[in-house]
Amino acid sequence: MKRSGHRLALALFAGVIAIWLMGMAVVMRHAALPAEASGTMLAVFEPGTPEGDVFAALTRADARIVKPSGLGFIWVVASDEPGLAGRLHREGALGAYRELPISPVIAGCFAFADAKVASFSQ
Repeated sequence: MKRSGHRLALALFAGVIAIWLMGMAVVMRHAALPAEASGTMLAVFEPGTPEGDVFAALTRADARIVKPSGLGFIWVVASDEPGLAGRLHREGALGAYRELPISPVIAGCFAFADAKVASFSQ
């Protein structure tokens, strides 16, 4: 009898986590900027990408580096030229975002997961 209570608690916990993950995936997908966007934005690359590779991709995309975040794969960049988000994507960024309703750490993880899911549907 005691074990069934633990199973119920674990099932409820797993359900809450699953619903939260689905909600965050939707939020991240809608927060991504369109390809023609310009201005100041967060550029999110795949976690574990060497900073030198990220820097080179930002340079090729003609992005002006504003500052790195605390993580090597998320950078704050800017450009007045239209299409910065699209250029970043072509250079390997998983996504470009303006203001995020969550921390950049979580955003980077969800951008990575969202990019993986999107690659399966193509």
